[in-house]
Amino acid sequence: MSFNSYGGIIFAILVLCGYHLIRRHDRQNIFLLLVSIYFYATSSILFTGLLISTIYVGFSAGQIIESVRNTGRSVRTITAFAIILLLGILGVFKYYNFFVDSFAASISMFGFKPSVSTLNIVLPVGISFYIFQTIGYLIDVVRKQTKAETNLIDFALFVSFFPQLVAGPIERSQNFLKQIKVKRPPITNADVTYGLFLIIQGYAKKVVIADNLAPYVDAIFEHKDISSPLIWVGLLLFAIQIYGDFSGYTDIARGYSRLLGFRILLNFDRPYAARSPSDFWRRWHISLSNWFTEYVYFSLGGNRSKSSVRRGGNVLGTMTLSGLWHGASLNFIIWGAYHGLIILLGRVFSKIVPKAVRQSKASTALAVSLTFILMLYGWMYFRITDFDQLISFHHAIIFEWGGWEPALAFLFQGTIFLVLWLVIDIMELHWINIHAHEVKNYRGIGIYMGFILTIVFVLHAVDPSAFIYFRF
Repeated sequence: MSFNSYGGIIFAILVLCGYHLIRRHDRQNIFLLLVSIYFYATSSILFTGLLISTIYVGFSAGQIIESVRNTGRSVRTITAFAIILLLGILGVFKYYNFFVDSFAASISMFGFKPSVSTLNIVLPVGISFYIFQTIGYLIDVVRKQTKAETNLIDFALFVSFFPQLVAGPIERSQNFLKQIKVKRPPITNADVTYGLFLIIQGYAKKVVIADNLAPYVDAIFEHKDISSPLIWVGLLLFAIQIYGDFSGYTDIARGYSRLLGFRILLNFDRPYAARSPSDFWRRWHISLSNWFTEYVYFSLGGNRSKSSVRRGGNVLGTMTLSGLWHGASLNFIIWGAYHGLIILLGRVFSKIVPKAVRQSKASTALAVSLTFILMLYGWMYFRITDFDQLISFHHAIIFEWGGWEPALAFLFQGTIFLVLWLVIDIMELHWINIHAHEVKNYRGIGIYMGFILTIVFVLHAVDPSAFIYFRF
């Protein structure tokens, strides 16, 4: 079941109605847990046991860590065991074949011909998200940033809450578990307005912008006569497609959560307006960026090291692991390493250029433009999984400057959806305060939502596709 299906919409409406008919806070949590497990089972019934096992491991490990904290036993050993177990589950289902193939390819370079076998493993929906959320919780317990949860129902709901279960945001216990444990206040008109705004906007991003751009992107990346202009148009359309797809899901998840009385983390903040690669990652998939910063980058030492090489290595290592999180293939590792490199280059540039120059309007416009181009180029590593195709695309970018006619044709066909993306981003900036989670301008917001809803009905894609980040 998916939010962009009729079944998903009906499910969400029924859950909202059922939830608000229940008055007691503890029963509301039980109800949400049951419907969340059901929601996951409809997408991946075979792996519902895996989700439940993750919940059990996280809950039990948290309890053990809390109980042995003052006994002299090694908390870190227990934590490491639990995290290795969780990462092992993730590794088997997501990375087993990749590492087996990589190992075989490596030793074959020395003349060995290993006999290895891969497994036909299906990736459980959302496994990277809920396992990382559980690991983050355990680390927070160890660091005493949160107390180990003693209520299994509350913890299970924290891990499996259906709006953000399969594609995030990756929640922190300090934010979300705290909301689960207390009685939610009655839903206000402001909650309804804000929630509906996000839901309608999210559907527009997904079924109008992302799903309509998808066929053009596929056609370009499968085009026989690839050229530099065609590649750049394809990267532009893909950049907007993946933004509409992923931020659309997040908007829908945050909207439904708000109608249930929860405020989940902001995950996107106009990323293509970023002034630097570092700024981009403060705006794109914010919950994942924060997770890697908090639990990987800082654990490696962050910026504390006196060695610039060590500090650079921390950035590069963190971003490379972030790329690997997205998928078990070489292109994602390259994508992550690429972002690590341009983040480091951006830091060097910021030290060279005087602050007064960087803050001028002309410099800001130039910085945003250059950052956007760097992001477009990076999406090529994300979109293309075949290494030979990557090489041919690089050759075309440098040497093939023909093909303007098909490039302009695709650009013209996608223009309406690019314009809609800009309109939606500008209107969001005008009507809501995304950081305060509230509507800041009620004047005309109903008319705007009616307009967007009309656009959804008129221009929705005939063949809707699954959310891209479901595969991660």
